[in-house]
Amino acid sequence: MMSVKEVLSGNDEVIGQVLRIMGSQSVPYTAIYTALRPSRVIEESFAEVRSVGARALLQYRREGSPVPYAPVEFKERGSTCILLWAKNLSVSEYRSGKWERHNLSPKTFGEGVSPKLEGSSCNATHSRLVLNYENVLSYRSFKLVFVMTQRLYKVSARRWFTMDLVQLEYDGKRASFNASRGIYAPAEFSYRCHSVSSFRYPQLTPRSAKDSDWRISFDDFQIQGFNVTGKEFSYASDCAGFFTPGIWMGLLTSALMVLLLTYGLHMIMQLHTMDRFDDPKGPAISVPQTE
Repeated sequence: MMSVKEVLSGNDEVIGQVLRIMGSQSVPYTAIYTALRPSRVIEESFAEVRSVGARALLQYRREGSPVPYAPVEFKERGSTCILLWAKNLSVSEYRSGKWERHNLSPKTFGEGVSPKLEGSSCNATHSRLVLNYENVLSYRSFKLVFVMTQRLYKVSARRWFTMDLVQLEYDGKRASFNASRGIYAPAEFSYRCHSVSSFRYPQLTPRSAKDSDWRISFDDFQIQGFNVTGKEFSYASDCAGFFTPGIWMGLLTSALMVLLLTYGLHMIMQLHTMDRFDDPKGPAISVPQTE
């Protein structure tokens, strides 16, 4: 058995001979050296999204760095039609002058966790995902409902899906939040947002004053209710705007500089030379005066 050092030395000598032969014969060549396996495996941890403008989509993840848990998957007639994933799902209720918060993530995602999806449904135009819980904020029955629709918009000549409502059903009562103005994407895409809430840069608006006693907050939220293929999200339409504060600052500064330059050029173009000059060898220019 040869040691690793001897094997590397032997390989280096062979490679050197090949290079000398090719160099002496002036033969153009390309050499590619590979290994059967890496000398060591470096584990990569899942990259968390800390900024609103960053995109870290579930359908694009490196091998060896899987998401912490699989998305919620609802099947209809044996095929997956709704996918939901979030780093954090939480609801809060205003009680006795303060907000009481409950984290639903441990009951929704994780190894061995299988949330109850009774009441969920999906078809070509409507999707409804119902997450059923027990003992949430002292309520025996608690449901988190996502209502989505898909329709053709003639102006864009394509189909889009929108999340019409997010509902909370608790012991026979209901709180509803409109979401169609902020949560939408092309029908063949999924929707993703770093933060979806009803109180901080809200995409969800309560339908009535009574519904304002509830708050909803989703972090690293991604959902797809139509055109799901397999168990992976489609390409995501991110809620992050293209024009970030830095871009706006650069555009406004550039516009100001262009305005100043244009004003300066305009002032220079307004300068005119005299059409008559005083000739020291000739008669002086006289300006007649009239009384």
